[in-house]
Amino acid sequence: MDEYAGRVLAERYRLPVRPLGDDDFTESRAFDTFSGQEVLVRQVPLPEVVEAEVLEAEAVGAGPAGSGEWSGGGRFGGFRATGVADRSPRDPAVRRALQAATTVAQLPDHPRLEQVFDVFAQDGSLWIVGELLTARPLSALLAERPLTPHRAAEIGADLLTALRMLHTDGRPHRNITARTVLVCADGRAILTGLAAGAAQEALCGDDAPAGDDTDGARPLTGLAAERARQARLTVVGPVTERWAPEQAAPVGEDAPVARPGPAADLWAVGALLFRSVQGHPPFPEDSTAELARLVRSGPPVDAAGCGPLRPVVEALLHRDPAERPDLDEVRHALRALIRTAPEPETERRLVTMPALEQGGAPRWLPIVRRRGELVRKGRHKKGRPAG
Repeated sequence: MDEYAGRVLAERYRLPVRPLGDDDFTESRAFDTFSGQEVLVRQVPLPEVVEAEVLEAEAVGAGPAGSGEWSGGGRFGGFRATGVADRSPRDPAVRRALQAATTVAQLPDHPRLEQVFDVFAQDGSLWIVGELLTARPLSALLAERPLTPHRAAEIGADLLTALRMLHTDGRPHRNITARTVLVCADGRAILTGLAAGAAQEALCGDDAPAGDDTDGARPLTGLAAERARQARLTVVGPVTERWAPEQAAPVGEDAPVARPGPAADLWAVGALLFRSVQGHPPFPEDSTAELARLVRSGPPVDAAGCGPLRPVVEALLHRDPAERPDLDEVRHALRALIRTAPEPETERRLVTMPALEQGGAPRWLPIVRRRGELVRKGRHKKGRPAG
């Protein structure tokens, strides 16, 4: 295919031609030469995560944003950058990120979750290969206009359907944002970003297997948890949905710390509903450190602008994870709200039907989703299909 005459990844994925030197991108279509199918390739940079040392409380100075010096909490006075790590495939952190992304990519298929076909590290980045969907990121839709409370509730209900499967398996998603929610042409929402989120958390120092602490995962000590939190400030950035209060709180004692679980995903859904209806996040996102401070100690969120979604949003954004409603309660509330949606005003608004292909079938209803096999780079064999 002439369109895909650019760079080749993992000796099989051909990218479109890009301007010279433009190798830093978030995602791109690609052609899988093994399967003969178009796929979507996402790039997760492997940053030079700061290796931090503990400072005594009296030695801590809160440096400017991005200076590599942070103030901490409790008896850990703070952290200061002492060096960086070379992010090559041999780096232990990169291996952990690969393992984390590969593990979640092998979860069973779900109609509301993106399918992931391959994960590999190359040229200083982690690459995640997934299905190519006819869909737009929710962030692109919100850039045009906010959603009505009822439409936001529909999208939220789809996300909770996907989360229910993950949470039943003991795996929080931890990467629900307006960019990782895709809205298909038929209105369905599909949740992506699971593998990328797992890789980022592993890069930050959460190197135990994904899942809750009852499956044999080693709980982080207070010091390790605080280092992971500080690394998240750089890797995750100022995205409200990814900073539930339990993820932002500084650690003050050298004791096992529970990892954020399903309640953090529900916080993310609440923040996303707020953003979708009001057109802006519930907290300022100019600074990651300031965002983390506000979500853990700022005033409670006032979601009056969310209309009938207000009770759900304010409950989901409760600072105490134990006080947030559980997933089934939220699903019930959203479905009840959806049932009250007003009928469209047919006299004032024309509804455009999808174009028909030969045979009378709609062009994009339903979306055909191919199941691909996750093929590790070491098992690639030229001339053989991926499955």
